[in-house]
Amino acid sequence: MADARRRARQGAIALLVSGGLLALVFSQMDTDAALARLREADWRLIGLSFVLSFAVLIVRGLRFRFLTSQSPFSSVIAAIAGQNFLNRVAPFRLGELSLPYLLHRTTGEPPATSLIMLVLVRLIELWALFVTAIGAVLGWFGGAEAERVVLLAAIAAALGLTLLTFRRWLGLGLRLADALARRTGLAERGAVRNALDRVHEAATGDARLTLRQHAALLLGTVAIMALQFALYGCLLRSLGFALHPLQIIVGVTAAQVAGALPVLSVGSVGTHETGWAAGFVWVGLALPDAVMTGVYTQVVTLAFAVVFAGPAALWWVRRRRDG
Repeated sequence: MADARRRARQGAIALLVSGGLLALVFSQMDTDAALARLREADWRLIGLSFVLSFAVLIVRGLRFRFLTSQSPFSSVIAAIAGQNFLNRVAPFRLGELSLPYLLHRTTGEPPATSLIMLVLVRLIELWALFVTAIGAVLGWFGGAEAERVVLLAAIAAALGLTLLTFRRWLGLGLRLADALARRTGLAERGAVRNALDRVHEAATGDARLTLRQHAALLLGTVAIMALQFALYGCLLRSLGFALHPLQIIVGVTAAQVAGALPVLSVGSVGTHETGWAAGFVWVGLALPDAVMTGVYTQVVTLAFAVVFAGPAALWWVRRRRDG
């Protein structure tokens, strides 16, 4: 009963946070202009965006397949399709946990190892985003935004250092999690204690990424970023916004960083739109247009995620039934 009440409170807070952010965003949108652009939207470019979104899913699946020990590509891509959808609607980025869970349930993949690989993937993605953003900001603004470039460089350097000392930080995080579990009494629960022990065992093991896995991780991340920038560029063009690639990189990076924050909201609803608007206003797009395109890209890409998650869910149900 206590858990149910806690989840209900968290759900209510998530709705309030997302609702508040959306209310703020919509208050800046020119509804008539937005509807006029939607009526003139280029469906061919929306279709191309769908193809690019599917390509992102495929590359994500290939990248993580190289990081698993025994999961076939079909299982990995189905799990990632589900994870992508859940991340769009679950608070605190809790949808991330569905990937190690699903892979373990269907292929026996060690969930602790999958979780560690997932954390590594997300860190590399964030680092690559900030490094790319630095180049884009310098290319677009020159030296006019030196203070912000220094801030971006500091964040990128911190992320890079974290990656270089990943296992050390992972060990520290596990010690903090263990202390928190003991303090809150969660350590007395067998499932929690077992999960912490398994992650600790995986983190302190001798396994290291091979050269092939490093290559897959780095090349896959670069390919995913390029495809995502192209995807959002197509969606912007479908509404008649022909922006410079550097503007797209800065704006999309702001949206992705905002959406990746572990905020108690309904997934990335509200955070994506807010980050998108801030990023694109920074590079010169009018606020009403930045807000409208932020909402538009959220709705369209969420629809893509639903389309991909549907067949994945059916595949998982059939896989469990055939067992």
